Amino acid sequence: MIKLLNASYIRLRKSKLFWLLTIFSIGIALLMIYGQYSDMKNYGEVIEVEQLMFNYSTIIGIIIAIFTSLFLGVEYSDGAIRNKISIGHKRTNIYLSNLIITTITSLFSYILFIAFIIIIGIPLFGGITMSISKLIMLLGCIFVTVIAYSSIFTFIAMMISNKTITAITTIMLAFGLMMIALTCLNILQAPEFNDYATIEDTGEYKIEQISNPKYPSETKRKVCQTLLDINPAGQMFQIAGRTASNLKMLPIYSLGILVVFTSSGLILFKKKELK
Repeated sequence: MIKLLNASYIRLRKSKLFWLLTIFSIGIALLMIYGQYSDMKNYGEVIEVEQLMFNYSTIIGIIIAIFTSLFLGVEYSDGAIRNKISIGHKRTNIYLSNLIITTITSLFSYILFIAFIIIIGIPLFGGITMSISKLIMLLGCIFVTVIAYSSIFTFIAMMISNKTITAITTIMLAFGLMMIALTCLNILQAPEFNDYATIEDTGEYKIEQISNPKYPSETKRKVCQTLLDINPAGQMFQIAGRTASNLKMLPIYSLGILVVFTSSGLILFKKKELK
């Protein structure tokens, strides 16, 4: 395992993809800071540094999908996995080493983003407004969800031998998870009543509240909330929006995803025929 991790680390360090990921993480941090600084100067908005830390989490799934599919997809195309097995490495160690390097890289990109937000953002916008314990809890939830994302996309990359198909599948899945999350959020955020304006004979406006036909039933709300909590993208949107009603349960769902996809991946990879 150690030899596999060392080899992956050396390959990662030389990978243009890794350095592009690093540059992107720094760039998105600088872009967010610049945009928020402009709003503060032009409109007098109060900017919370911690909110900037959370914003990246809503798109991190797509970034992990792209990195994992391209970085691990090469393992099949250049015959690296077959060579590792032929020289005596166990399939379990190969799978786990790939999962570990993907997870570490994904966490590194997010931590790098946070570091730049703190270093540049705090002098510009002021200190963190929420309690440190609350901030650590939310960031901890994000980190566990990043690990869940990594396990999902590593599973796909190790099951599909074609790099192009892997990339398409992982990216489409990342976008699909985001769309499901946004759909559930829209349903849950629908108001129970809508304001309806009418004009009286006297010319005065009258505002009435009428029931919203799109307001979800209690059963539908529970289903949507469950889908949000299980879905890594849904977890990220809830954390970024600070609307998570089951915050303590989110890491449990993420760890469940990690266990399910990793155990399934190990079982299936052992049986996979390599060309």
